[in-house]
Formats: sequence, structure tokens, C-alpha cells
Amino acid sequence: MWPWPQKKKKKSARVRPADLAVTLPEATVVAVERRPVKPALGLPRFHTTAADHVDRERLDPRARERVRLRSTFTPAQPVVDPQMFAGRRDILETLIRSVEDQRSHVVIFGERGAGKTSLLRMLSRAAEEAKYIVVYFSCGATSDFTETFRAVATEVPLLYHSGISPISSNPEVGTSLLDLLGPGKLTPRLFGDAAAKLVGTRVIVVLDEFDRAESADFRRDVAELIKTLSDVSARLQLVIGGVASDLIELMEHIPSIRRNVAAVRVSAMSDEEVVALVENGSKMSGVRFDADAVQLVVSAARGSPYLTSLLCHVAGMLALDAGRVRVDYNDMVRALDDVLADFRRRIPTKLANELDQAAVGIRTSRQGPPGEKGSGAADTGVGNVSAKVLETLEKKGTLAGIKPAAYALMIDSVTPYLQLKGAREEIFEKAERLQQPAKSAIA
Repeated sequence: MWPWPQKKKKKSARVRPADLAVTLPEATVVAVERRPVKPALGLPRFHTTAADHVDRERLDPRARERVRLRSTFTPAQPVVDPQMFAGRRDILETLIRSVEDQRSHVVIFGERGAGKTSLLRMLSRAAEEAKYIVVYFSCGATSDFTETFRAVATEVPLLYHSGISPISSNPEVGTSLLDLLGPGKLTPRLFGDAAAKLVGTRVIVVLDEFDRAESADFRRDVAELIKTLSDVSARLQLVIGGVASDLIELMEHIPSIRRNVAAVRVSAMSDEEVVALVENGSKMSGVRFDADAVQLVVSAARGSPYLTSLLCHVAGMLALDAGRVRVDYNDMVRALDDVLADFRRRIPTKLANELDQAAVGIRTSRQGPPGEKGSGAADTGVGNVSAKVLETLEKKGTLAGIKPAAYALMIDSVTPYLQLKGAREEIFEKAERLQQPAKSAIA
């Protein structure tokens, strides 16, 4: 017995089920089926799970190679793994020197599929390793200066602003550069003045796909911001990328910012760089490519990393479907046919027929012997031929009435279709030359 009286514990009121039914709102309970769904017999199935795990029930002996291949050759996505970044070392070094040593704003431009976005991703990665603050944006048709650079300001911590004490605990001050800009429209001068007071770090703002921005005001404001940031020696630099044949085509108001911009043209890859890209993918995926299959990729892609990745991806999957981890010449020919058919479906039939006729003259327009550096797609005149075909059809009125979205998809498909069509015609000609002696001997 305790020497002092103990307090009696209060009994907790028991809650009856009937009371719960009255006081709690009814909730709909959805039963989740945890067991795997049984496949429908005879229908095509996925080879791996959504988590990229190999499903042993699918009995695909090449499922592991499929996972590696689709993660290695990614034609629909830029290169983010340094192990798959082949060549372009000199261009990447130029970009880094321009940003780090010259403190310049950078504009990179080139044909579609030349690998500009992959370069920007590698530059961003290198900058982040060097403790830069990197803000990456992909521009669109409706890009707006205020919306874009307010989003940039949210990524810059306020502790790097010289006007704010790093030990301040006043919640009214805010946490990012955006809190100092206030509401309303954001002008290049207002943002530039705020960026001029950044200390203790450096900021890189990447504006990719700049050519997609349709607003002339947006382009003009970005050019004005470059001038403002340079005038105040701000620790914030812009890196702009887009499709264009020259700097003036991509950037407006060039005369006022020429001294503040480093222009870098991304041309087609050399044949050696294309081979290196295929070899990198082969090592990472475990799928091997025969020498003649690689040469066909070099001939067809003509320096385009996008087409190289696309052809290797499709050919690799065809080989795995056949139970092989080695891609031969016939796999690559089939891949070329599949890719051609896909591009053709994106183009109006009448335009595709015009391109088929134009492809006959492209084979002789390649400058320099195969393997010579600079003999890629940008130097073949393919883009010029496709532009002439489109110009002719526009004059004829063939392209009238095509919706803007469909027109954009069509334009992106014209040059690669024309290029691959020319490569396919070369294969036909080569096969005919090989059969010619046999026919003569029979006769």
C-alpha cells in the first residue's frame, strides 16, 4: 500500500459503433487490387515493369538488355548521363570559358537535332558541380518576360543579396530574390538592378528553345536584360539556345549587345564522333553493333546525334526481339525503314511525294569524302533542299490551311526524312551495283 491516497483514474467513455455512425461522415472506401493483373492471352505485353524491374513471369531473356538500351539511346530526350556524351568536348570547353573566364552571356545555335540541348545539360551539370545556381527553362510560344524571370527570382536565395543580412530573422524580408521585386510587371531594368546586388555566388539562367518564343516583346526584353546585366557587372549570366542558321536569326537587337554575347554554333558531329556515340551506347547497354551496321548509321545520320540515337535504339530493339544482343547490317536497314515510315506519317502525302523526288539529288550533294570531319548533315545541303521544296509548295498553295501545330510537326520532320530517304536510296543503288556482275555472268 502506498502511504498517500491514489487518485482514481477516470474511465474513458466508450465509443459505440452507433455513435460513430452518427458523428463521422461517410467515406467511400475504394478497394485496391494488389495482385498482378493476369495478361490477356495472345495480346502484346510490356517487357518490363514501370519501375524498370525485370519481370521473371514475362520470360523475356533479353529484358535486362532492353532496360539498358532504352536508358542509353534516348532519341526523345537530351543526354543527361556524361557517359553517353560523345565528342563536342571542344564546344563544351568553349562554353565554360565564355561563362567562367570572359563573364559573357552565351548564345548557342544550330540545326534541329544537332545536340544543343544535350550541350546545355552538360554545361548546367558542370556549373552545378562548381556551386553555381543554375535555373533551366525551356521556352514556349507564349513565353512572357515577367512570368519567366519571376520564376528565376524564386530560385535565387535572398541570403546572396548584399542588402540583406545573412543572419536576419525577420520573416517579412522573405526568402528569395522575388520578395524584393514586388508585384506587377517585371522590367529588364528592375530585374537587372536586383541581380546587380548578388554577392557570394553566381547564377546561370538557361533559356533553351528560344526560337519557339513568338513574342517580339519577350525577345526584345531578353536582349535588353543582357545589356543591363553587362552594364552593372551582375553575377548573373544568360545562356540561350535555339534553332537558327546564324546569331542574328535567333536574337533581335544584336548591335546593342554584340560585345556582351559569345556566339557558339553547334554544327553536325564528325563521323568519328558518331562512331564514339555508338560505342558509348554499346558499352552501357551490352548491345553490340557490327562494323557495317555502324557505317550505315554514320552514312544515314550524317552527323546528327538525334538520328544516331534513334537508329541505334530501333535497330537494337529489333535485334533483341530476335533474341540477339548483336545488331547486324540487316537490323539497321530495317530500323532505317521503320524510322522513315514514322517520319512519313507526320508529313502530308503530297509533300512526301515532293520530298521523295528531291531526295534523288541529295546523294550527290554531300561535301567531302565519308569520314572527313565536317561532312555531316549541316554540310550536305539537305536543309537547303527541304527549304526550297517547302518554299515551292507554299507558292503553289499546297500548305494552305495546315494548322500551326501540324505545320510545326511537319517542318521538324522534313529535313530528317529527306536525309534518311537519300541514305535509303544509296542502299538501293549499292545493292543494284552488287547484283550487276551476277546478272552479266548469267547472261
